[in-house]
Amino acid sequence: MSGPDIVMIRRPVLSGYQPIEALWFPAERFSEHERARLILSHWQTDAKAYRFADGDLLRFPKACARLCEGLAGWPLIRQGRTLCSARLSNEEMQHLAPADVWLVRGTQVSALHLRDATALAAGQWIDVSQYALLATYDCRDALPEPHAEPLGVQTDIREILGDSLAPVSPEREGVMRALLERQRQAAVDKATAAHRPPASASHSQGRGPLKDGLPGFIGVAVGTGIFAINALNGTRSPTTAPPAETVKPPRAVDPSGFDLDNALAWALIGTVFFVLFMLALMAGRAWVRRDGVRTTTGKATHVADAARPVQPSVPPRASGRPRGPARWRRWLTQLTRHSRLSALYGKRQAAYMQRMLDMFENGNLEEALRHAIPLGGGQGDAGQAFGTPTRRQDLTLSQHSAPGTRLLFEADLESHLKQVYRQSFERLDREGRIEEAVFVLAELLRARQEALDYLEKHQRHQQAADLALAWDMSASTIVRLLCLAGDWQRALQVARRDNAFADAVILLEKKWPEAAARLRLEWALALTEKGLWLQAVDVIWSLPAERERAAKWLLAAEAAGGSLAIGALVKRAILLPDTLTAYETWVEKLRSDPERVMDRATLAQALLAHKAYSPALAWLAAATVRAIICDQAGPQAHLTQNQLQALVKMSKDKLLQADLPGNGLPRNKRLNQGLERFSDPLSFTAPDRGVRAICDAVPLTDGRYLLALGEAGASVVEANGKCAFHFPVPTQVIVLGHSRQVALALARRGDVWRICKLDLVNRSASDLGVLMLDAFARTFDGTAWTVGRGTQLRVVDVGRRLETLWHVGDLPGQITSIRDDEHNESVFLQTPQQALLWHYRLPERRLLRREPLPVRRQAHSWQVFDAVGRTVELWIEDGVDDDPALMVYEGVTSKRYRLPGFNTESADPLHVYPFAQWLVIGFRVGEDEARWHFIHRSSDRLCAVMDWPLEHAQLRFVGSECVLFDHQGRLWQIDVARSTTAALSVQ
Repeated sequence: MSGPDIVMIRRPVLSGYQPIEALWFPAERFSEHERARLILSHWQTDAKAYRFADGDLLRFPKACARLCEGLAGWPLIRQGRTLCSARLSNEEMQHLAPADVWLVRGTQVSALHLRDATALAAGQWIDVSQYALLATYDCRDALPEPHAEPLGVQTDIREILGDSLAPVSPEREGVMRALLERQRQAAVDKATAAHRPPASASHSQGRGPLKDGLPGFIGVAVGTGIFAINALNGTRSPTTAPPAETVKPPRAVDPSGFDLDNALAWALIGTVFFVLFMLALMAGRAWVRRDGVRTTTGKATHVADAARPVQPSVPPRASGRPRGPARWRRWLTQLTRHSRLSALYGKRQAAYMQRMLDMFENGNLEEALRHAIPLGGGQGDAGQAFGTPTRRQDLTLSQHSAPGTRLLFEADLESHLKQVYRQSFERLDREGRIEEAVFVLAELLRARQEALDYLEKHQRHQQAADLALAWDMSASTIVRLLCLAGDWQRALQVARRDNAFADAVILLEKKWPEAAARLRLEWALALTEKGLWLQAVDVIWSLPAERERAAKWLLAAEAAGGSLAIGALVKRAILLPDTLTAYETWVEKLRSDPERVMDRATLAQALLAHKAYSPALAWLAAATVRAIICDQAGPQAHLTQNQLQALVKMSKDKLLQADLPGNGLPRNKRLNQGLERFSDPLSFTAPDRGVRAICDAVPLTDGRYLLALGEAGASVVEANGKCAFHFPVPTQVIVLGHSRQVALALARRGDVWRICKLDLVNRSASDLGVLMLDAFARTFDGTAWTVGRGTQLRVVDVGRRLETLWHVGDLPGQITSIRDDEHNESVFLQTPQQALLWHYRLPERRLLRREPLPVRRQAHSWQVFDAVGRTVELWIEDGVDDDPALMVYEGVTSKRYRLPGFNTESADPLHVYPFAQWLVIGFRVGEDEARWHFIHRSSDRLCAVMDWPLEHAQLRFVGSECVLFDHQGRLWQIDVARSTTAALSVQ
């Protein structure tokens, strides 16, 4: 260090925002311990620290704009090759000796050289002795592909119904062996075709659509020919049935006037014209595919078949929408109704029906049931059947709920068949022939729920449960029957998969209280696993033997603090009012603390949620209502005027009611202050840089945040940035539970993900193992979590060591991403030919829609989708005299959003996040800054603008709360429903 130079410095101090490259902490002002603390608090990645005799120097890797008045040390900027504490002119710098640092003190300038300093190792100042060291997984060994549990569903109806059915005939066994051999041969042919050269493969794929649809083409062509013949001949015979006391099937006409030669000729002509028309139509579709639409070929089907896994323990849910008849069948039905062809198959069907009715009238039920024609039911309709029914080999029940073809009857004839079938059922019931009676209900009358009730009446619970699973009945019915059958493992699987505890308990309580009590206990335990502790207390409280367990759950909720503890206090006032006296001091502190406005509002809302009067609730309301009224008059009001009035009434405080002003209680001026209601966009700036890198962040209750800190673990941070508690498990991605009291911590380890469950109430972490994942949902209900691998989509139970609850293993493409919210889940599939989007409805996990992505309108555009399956097409439109704009096309509307300052030639990507009500856009402006726009989709208005350093911020949207964070420790949160913001820098 050289002696100070005496130079007249015009501006010896930096002020305002300056590009700061270093900080100087003088020893005359800060002690050695204070300097070390300041260096750690301002530390950045790749920063360096030096110690001189007069103080410590902290150098940053690059300059960053800071407000000089807000810094603890001396800010230093670069002047040529030197760091200086003042902005010098060229004349002033000429009078100074060369140095690495110039410190300006009035008219004296001290020159420092880094060679005279001692380099500091700041990392050795951090005490890591409190961090637990955990054993790591050796993921170098290849893990086997995950399979569903081998516990299968019994779908063989002969095993379900027992030995009461007739034995299978040898002819049927021969037919089944021939079919299996044919399937094996088809699989061999498919594998051989997969190894053929590309030319032959593409040629065979080109024949696929015509080959698969040829029977339908020929059928429609034949119908067209018959229609033309009928038009030329102009002869038509009546097909009415003679009147009779007992309704008989209609008699068909005598088709002796039918000209077979003309029919064949017209059929041939119709076939040729129709095939030419379909070829032209497919050629047109091929031309459209070159513009963006692609169709699935046999290759994707081969990949899906090759990856078909073991069946899960309970079958997946069927689609919520029944499929109707195929288009070609509807066309053929319309054609045949107006032609002589209806007389051909009508006569044969009428004769078959007459024989069947004669068997019922003669009392030959054994043969009558084998010839009986099923009626239409609730399983959908695949269209009219044109063939003649055949005799059944045995009285087996169908194992699926898919729609099927059926004969078309007139109303009076269908009513007569129902009467005949119902009389047959009653006769079989009187004779004790239960299996045949179930067959009549389920297959002929299609009254499947009545069939299950009939089996339950005869104590055949296992058969009823297996049939309910095979028929995909309601989840509560399946759970109830499995419980009665003693199959608790599958009963709990279905209940946990579909959240069917509540309805099943109600169905069991009246007749089977013991089974209902056991299921109620399992329900409560499942709720605690989801973090719903107070709901679990409500569920289990009706069991006197488990009230001690419920009291422990209340204590655990109170120990968690925040809104959960307040809710537990209200629950204690209802269930255990005698114990409330021990909480008088706690309530007094809650009432008197001016900083606990949010806690008092939470208590008021919890009290108002209970309508029934209780002395304990009235005491709580009276103890806090005055403080809540004062809060309501301030800027942090949370209640409406009606809610405040109801709270005053609940308190039963007559003196307070008499002292209230005549103009009523204070109004909440912050109601309906959503972000979209502001006339001008709100502007925000990013918080200061922190110390720790944030890999992921989600908002919790009470203003807390759960942060993923990579290998450093996961931390729960208060609104002021203070760490509440820490989980020593590696965390790169957070999967948040809907209750915000449980979460999953994920960390990538090569090809696998290590998964831990975090219990935020008990502050514990449990290791669940590792999984190979390609995509996964970012939220879950606390129990069921959706994951994807290849062409397999699974729902695993995080409370049962990732046991499979639901499984689909033959998807037509590779799963690339999953978007989800509390009620919807959309899966993006990629095939070699096209992209598909499957939309499921939660929690019953019904498939609502599966369709390819819409055709893109622009060649340079890209597409994004949200949880409800809405696809948005995006592209950038360059403005000649205006700013670039983001074009958003959805459905049939196109919208334009300006991006001021956006550099279209920048290598940094444009981030677009579509949500139900909001569109969030992040883009680069300038050299080292980014900008985020929050656009309300319904009004197409820009509502908020956030300026952020160019550090590739990430975004999470949970409920109405949006969180922005980056790897430099910045975090900013906005509640779009209340227009409140919070910011912190993670230290």
